[in-house]
Amino acid sequence: MKLSFDNIIGSHKGTPAVVALHGPSLDLHVEKIEHLQKEDKILRLSVNEWYDHFSEKPDYWVISNSEFTIESSINENGLWASRRYPKDVFNKFKVPVLYNRTADFTPQDLIDRHLKCDYLPYDTRHFKGHSCLQILKNFKQHYAKTKNLDYLYYGNNSQMWQKPDIVDMSPLMNHLYGRIGGGWDIHEKCCNNRLSPTPQEILQKISGHEKHMGPAQTVGIIALIFAVLMGCNPIFVGGLDLDCSLGHAKNSNPRTGYNQGHIGHWKKIFRYFLIDDMKILKESAEMMGINIINLNKNSWHDVFSKDNLYL
Repeated sequence: MKLSFDNIIGSHKGTPAVVALHGPSLDLHVEKIEHLQKEDKILRLSVNEWYDHFSEKPDYWVISNSEFTIESSINENGLWASRRYPKDVFNKFKVPVLYNRTADFTPQDLIDRHLKCDYLPYDTRHFKGHSCLQILKNFKQHYAKTKNLDYLYYGNNSQMWQKPDIVDMSPLMNHLYGRIGGGWDIHEKCCNNRLSPTPQEILQKISGHEKHMGPAQTVGIIALIFAVLMGCNPIFVGGLDLDCSLGHAKNSNPRTGYNQGHIGHWKKIFRYFLIDDMKILKESAEMMGINIINLNKNSWHDVFSKDNLYL
């Protein structure tokens, strides 16, 4: 069944949750997370290829990946062919799927016909329902008049218009991530799939925060947004390492060359974008009486409080 945000907002108010991501610090907590889940003491949200790390299926499955798509799972092409992922994986586990329509271009009619699990499409970049080119055009008009990057029309948030830090990075990284406004597609490949409002805008409205987050650099942040929208409390997050140089949690599907060219894209290039997003997310959650706890006490980022999984 196709879900709406009305099915999500406040649906698990006061329920402790774990957002389980793919960084190697997750390894320390997998056994306890599964134990608590089996005892119905937590709600678990997992992302993308969660079955590489857990034997127990999650309560919600959050996806934001242009290769790990619903269509690929149906036709067994792309990643499914190269990495031998489980066939028809979404129907196999029948976990509610929250998937990013700005990354997964699977035709909606194919999803509606094929999926037997609950599913919710969402959009992380088309703020105010505008197309990518409209958003970029509006920013350029602002810059032409002011010659500054402090553009506040979308989310009262100027950080999303700052230049990424690509100093001392390779020419490839500069090409991939060096431009201002890189969160929007200049070719508008995603714009036919746009949905409004975005989770970021919904969270701003519900929490009353003066800002909303940018277009999101990682599915981990998106999963945390959903946990907050559900009203979960407290929310523990495992594997939010944001450092590809550390690799992935154990039992990962072998990925030859995977992310070797992207080692600095979170820890360095998008560092301040991520810190700003996490601050807005933390403050929004606190305004709703929700506490977010990072289980990785050694992470390079210190926005969320750090503690053990104390349930």
